[in-house]
Amino acid sequence: MDFLHHTFSDVYARQNNWLTRMDVRLKMLYVISLLSINLWAKNVSVPLFFFSVSFIFLFTIKIPFMSILRSLSLPMVFSLLILLVKSLHEGEQVWFSVSILGYKLVFREEGFFNGLHTGSKVLGGISLVITFSFTTTISRLCAGLAWFRVPNTIVELMAFMYRYIFLFLDEVATMWIAQKSRLGHTSWRKMIPSLGTLCGVLIIRAFDRAERTYEAMHVRGYEGGRILTVTLSPWRRKEYIFFIGMVLITPILIYTGGLCLW
Repeated sequence: MDFLHHTFSDVYARQNNWLTRMDVRLKMLYVISLLSINLWAKNVSVPLFFFSVSFIFLFTIKIPFMSILRSLSLPMVFSLLILLVKSLHEGEQVWFSVSILGYKLVFREEGFFNGLHTGSKVLGGISLVITFSFTTTISRLCAGLAWFRVPNTIVELMAFMYRYIFLFLDEVATMWIAQKSRLGHTSWRKMIPSLGTLCGVLIIRAFDRAERTYEAMHVRGYEGGRILTVTLSPWRRKEYIFFIGMVLITPILIYTGGLCLW
């Protein structure tokens, strides 16, 4: 459970470095525009460029390699699965074949390149989001969303969800330890019903805690509005320089992403 706590925590976003000091509105503009280019790109060069630059940025602010790898592990698995499935089922031209346990697997060239294209987009987009999450606290994110006129209801829900993630992780950890101490995870036959029970009890406790939280806030006079009180200062010269740089580099990335490399 420590892994989940570390994954959702913004401990790195609270550090003092050049990316955390950057204005959240500027980072949101960068991420949204680069994600759009990543989805639109017709070749793998732009998504892989985003992936590589994200790694470089995270290394410059001294994010541990294992933390980056943990965050990217699941997207990498999905990318490999996409590459494998497309290579086996798309296209006509046979690239190579291999026999495994009597089954013949035929890899096709068109499917491989299509899978590489899709997988690179997954890694490129996720790397941008991870870089943003490693350098932006939830309070500044909500303040930026409010500045962009996102409805207060959505901002409140995000703040509450982030706040109670850690409480529910504590609940899961407590129930997990209790089940293990009662030998509820000694075999797969015992583990599956134990996990089902854990999920069911967690849902019930989530509804119960939500009801108690609402009642507690209601009796204290809460009638809606912003929960987080972070204020964003006006842009300075540095922010305008970064914004002009984004305006200049975006057409170059769009042109590069529109090229057909194969």
